[in-house]
Order: sequence, then structure tokens, then C-alpha cells
Amino acid sequence: MKTPPVTRPRWRGFLLMEVIISLFIFVLVAASFTRALSMLWRSTSFVKEELVISQIMESALYESLYLQRLEEGSFETYVEERDVDLETIVTPLELENMDGVLLQQMWEVRVIARYEQDGVDEEREIRGWRYLPLYRP
Repeated sequence: MKTPPVTRPRWRGFLLMEVIISLFIFVLVAASFTRALSMLWRSTSFVKEELVISQIMESALYESLYLQRLEEGSFETYVEERDVDLETIVTPLELENMDGVLLQQMWEVRVIARYEQDGVDEEREIRGWRYLPLYRP
């Protein structure tokens, strides 16, 4: 008895091609995901650093605003942990109230922060006003 010849399927190399295509798609998705995570991490680090610098500036502003005596002038402070230079400038203001009376002992306090972030020199400023008679016991 004669045995029928073994027929080989025509799609004989397709399994290997499917595996290669699926690996290619997986690599594309993984690379995109990795890049997205990297960008998210960079953005999070940037925002976190901005928040810390804002807190340092607010702290310096409140420290100056609530002194018992304010004197015109400026002084500099260096925050070593964050490599931030703070310049605090105190100037008297000449403002009038609604009745036209000059408000004496009105002060403006400005805090300027200079720092480097991502290789770029940055400068930010925050301001506050203080009317001394409101804070006396």
C-alpha cells in the first residue's frame, strides 16, 4: 500500500514572522512608556523644587514682616542646602487712606531669590506690606 505524500503547509514561516512583529510592537510600547515615565519624573522634580523655593521665600518674607522694628535697607541670605541666594529689601511706603491722611510706618518687604535650576539661572520675587500700628500690642 502506498502512503500519501506528506504535504507541508504553505504558511510555514508565518509563526516566526508573527513573533517578530509582536516583539517589535512590544518594544515600541515599552520605549514609549519609559519615555513618558521619564518626562513625568522630570516634571515632578521640577515642580517639587519650585515648591521648596517658594516655601523658602515665604519663610524669609514672613520673618522680615513680623520683626518688631523695620528699618529701610537690604540684606542677603544664602541657603546652603538649596544653593539659593535671598535678597530682602525693606522700603517705606508713602500711602494715603481714603480720607487723604498719610499712612506712616507703612513698609514694603521684597524677597528676591536667585538660584540655578536645570542649568539655567532663575530669579523670583515675592512682596509683602506691613502697617506697623496694626502689630503693636
